[in-house]
Amino acid sequence: MTIYDPEAWLITTLRGIKDYAKIGFDNAVKNNLGASVGDEVYEIIMEYPSADTLAKLAPFTKTIVHFEIDDIDTPIFGMGNNIFNWNYDPTLKWVRPQEAQKHILNFDVGIWASDRSGGITSRLRAYEILNDLFGGASAKNKLMAATELNDGGVELLSFTGGRFLADKVNDIIVHRMVDCTMMVQIFSRTPIPETTEAIETIEEILQDQSGLTIPS
Repeated sequence: MTIYDPEAWLITTLRGIKDYAKIGFDNAVKNNLGASVGDEVYEIIMEYPSADTLAKLAPFTKTIVHFEIDDIDTPIFGMGNNIFNWNYDPTLKWVRPQEAQKHILNFDVGIWASDRSGGITSRLRAYEILNDLFGGASAKNKLMAATELNDGGVELLSFTGGRFLADKVNDIIVHRMVDCTMMVQIFSRTPIPETTEAIETIEEILQDQSGLTIPS
């Protein structure tokens, strides 16, 4: 399972969501012996499948579930320069500041099933699994717990929508889900810079007999 890294925020967010979804789908389908076989039924991809990919895969032997980033919003939050850690060296009297940022990622979520991969039933089951993994307060807690390790995680904001329709790929009927949106929120930080910034600091405060304070 990929753990969220605020200094590699986009890569670990996508990998974390994929790993979390893959584990969830794998465990959702069991064989007669009780072993997880969801990886034989579903495939998780982190992009909207291209026409060439669909043409090569059709008719699908696995039902495809895709997560595609539609939008990334990075609003300015707080006040000042958003420096959360100055990394001050008291000996050399320089700093290497790191900035904190907030990102809201909007995902398009889709399902692609053919009759060979289970048809309408597979599409319905895929949506049920998605709703269990990403819908509601318990899903928010599960996603955070799966991606967090004392340095932030992926926070689920919403999982909404979903409309079923029939489509065709190479004259093969494809049972799709469209118009489903998921939003997550993460907090990142810039890596510690190689260059340093010199700053003037007050190392100690002296006080003379007259009561005046003299910074040194």
